[in-house]
Amino acid sequence: MRIAERKAPRRLELVSCPTARTQLLTDLPEETIMEILLRLPARTLASLRSVCTSWRNLISAPDFTFNHLRRSCLLDPTLTIAYRNGLSCGSISLLSVHSILDNASEPTQVDYFREQRSYEIIGSCNGLLCLADEDAYHYMHAILWNPCTGFTFEPPEISGEVRFCGFGYDYLSDSYKIFATTWKQGPSDFEFSTRIYTFGPTSSWRKIDDIPLALCGFPSDHPRFAINRKGEFFRSSRLCTLNWSVKHVVLYFDLDKESYGHFPLPDSEIDLDHNFPRGCTHLCVLRNCLSFCYQDRRTRQWIVWQMKEYGDAQSWTKLAVISVHPKFTYSNLDRCLQPLYISESDVLLAFYPFFGIISCNLKNGSVEFPKIDGFNTRNHPFHLCIGYRIACIHHESLVSPNGLQSNSSKMLRFIKPKSKLIDS
Repeated sequence: MRIAERKAPRRLELVSCPTARTQLLTDLPEETIMEILLRLPARTLASLRSVCTSWRNLISAPDFTFNHLRRSCLLDPTLTIAYRNGLSCGSISLLSVHSILDNASEPTQVDYFREQRSYEIIGSCNGLLCLADEDAYHYMHAILWNPCTGFTFEPPEISGEVRFCGFGYDYLSDSYKIFATTWKQGPSDFEFSTRIYTFGPTSSWRKIDDIPLALCGFPSDHPRFAINRKGEFFRSSRLCTLNWSVKHVVLYFDLDKESYGHFPLPDSEIDLDHNFPRGCTHLCVLRNCLSFCYQDRRTRQWIVWQMKEYGDAQSWTKLAVISVHPKFTYSNLDRCLQPLYISESDVLLAFYPFFGIISCNLKNGSVEFPKIDGFNTRNHPFHLCIGYRIACIHHESLVSPNGLQSNSSKMLRFIKPKSKLIDS
């Protein structure tokens, strides 16, 4: 055999495709093909669906989607940032978390999406993002979106100004749900209504028991002042819940039973009344544990707690103490650090309102400011994020709710401009 022939790369046949031109590896079992495909990223698989009908059927099968989702949750997660880009249109950016943490001094590449409306993030689950129209003050206009596959679905709009909302997955019924509490000014007082939407081919919004308003500070607090209004989705082996930090407790909504409950925040070392001004607390999920962050204004430190056993107030454990960096000079320090992800090397990726994405080494306390391709200080998106959740973590997947067909094509990828870096 000639050297040129020995060095020529071997071609892999699309075994299941009758249109494939090559006839190599024809005896490769379908199970092997499936195992190879399961190892590929979701974005690659989304493209491979167009190769041929048999591959499309295989990749779109519910069992394949489920098995791929289980693997993707162990891979590099994606950071999603939503922000207003100009007066009316919005932009959504997707970034690799590991690329940010592995080398913060090198600019991280970004995939951009543009929309005619400006959306904020309600929540994410199994690769699906639930967004809400940021400019819809007297009604709720939501959209469910899988940025990997392009799937989008818009439930009907509901009237009223949204005060509490959330998005999650009820694995007991295999259904995705949006929760929303809205209010209107009635003849004599505020009128509240709580509804839930279960994504399905014949679904509609339905009323459920109202959120316990007394726990949330109403009627003594004006409903417009509800800062932590987006519920944090938490899933364990026994239940799936949406969680809000209100007053001195965690208020939760059980997505299966559609009932409410609450348990106390950590208070062993916290002066609750002094340290919890509005907007200065944040719930998140870190390493599969419900976590809570607040700012101690006396020591100028952010304190992060983890609940090792969900619902057990005795299991709150202090995870980290992070000093407020001198760069954070904005006069309003009543906005809390929003932890997003902790790497295996104990580096915390977080978002700080009015500033942007930061990384904190929990072992030595050092703070870095990752460079992100295309985000410069003249056109920085983060100064518009007051009170909004504009960043979240998700794992890319092929998931779409059972029985739903994509009903919108409004999310459009666009070519990003020449890169400009954030000033360090």
